Amino acid sequence: MKFEIVGSGALGLLFGSKLAASGQGVRFWTRTAEQAELLVQKGIVLQEGEGNPAALAVPAAHPLQDAAAMARPDGHADWVMLVTKQRHINCSLVKELQSLLGPNTHLLCFQNGVGHLEYLSASFPGTPIYAAITTEGANRPFPWQVVRSGQGTTTIGMAEQSGESAGLCSKNAAEKLIDALNMAGFYALLSKHIDREIYRKLLINAVINPLTAIWRIPNGELLDSAERRALLKQLCDEAAAVYTARGIPFEGDAYELVAEVCRLTASNTSSMLKDVLQGTPTEIDYINGRLAEMAKQAGVSAPGHEMLWRLVRGLHK
Repeated sequence: MKFEIVGSGALGLLFGSKLAASGQGVRFWTRTAEQAELLVQKGIVLQEGEGNPAALAVPAAHPLQDAAAMARPDGHADWVMLVTKQRHINCSLVKELQSLLGPNTHLLCFQNGVGHLEYLSASFPGTPIYAAITTEGANRPFPWQVVRSGQGTTTIGMAEQSGESAGLCSKNAAEKLIDALNMAGFYALLSKHIDREIYRKLLINAVINPLTAIWRIPNGELLDSAERRALLKQLCDEAAAVYTARGIPFEGDAYELVAEVCRLTASNTSSMLKDVLQGTPTEIDYINGRLAEMAKQAGVSAPGHEMLWRLVRGLHK
């Protein structure tokens, strides 16, 4: 299969390098020409567990702005894997993606938050668009190095907005993708209800990420005091009320779900905390900001999420 990996951060390098190592045809697309040159010169150094790092050659890496001039000699890719931050999905990126999408290409999106799938579906009405929810852990110490901190599960499904593009060919392509990911060393599965998974992850991120970013603590410490647990409960109750008002299915107890994630990822540094520590913009607009907007549209009060939205936004000038 042929893959275009758009976004060469930790997850992009992890998925792209392991797919390439398993024999798939992979091209990497970066935000800068410097990283593209480094990937071609140095390859990707992949560290998994306690074993020795593996040096993997990179056959092709280019800055995304060159996509229009870099037609693939063997035809368009089967899958474009979009592994950028949601804040990078704009008119410019859509224009660059257009060059990578052929008549039989599928688009797979790994972003946190909500809103981007609707935007991309409107931008590419003829393209089957899939969402990926992954619990893979990875970090990127250097532009050419990725450390896999823990194997997770990657759940993939067609976005609700792409329903008119669904068909037997698309289903077969998705099944082949799952096979390719599993052969590459991931645990991947298909879901018929990916939208439920998206909103489940939205609730988890909307509670854990901003609090860890403001208090600058790992996930597990959110459970360390009665005051923190009470705030977790309030945020979970607010989100659950929004989902009920909007008719969004949600199974189980929201607080118990979030508390369990905190325990399972106790030592993890959330992606939002990493952004704050690095001085880069966060995805708060697409997580708590979207949730606050959903609450307003449904006539439901969500003061905790609106306050967190403004607090985290206020960390950047």
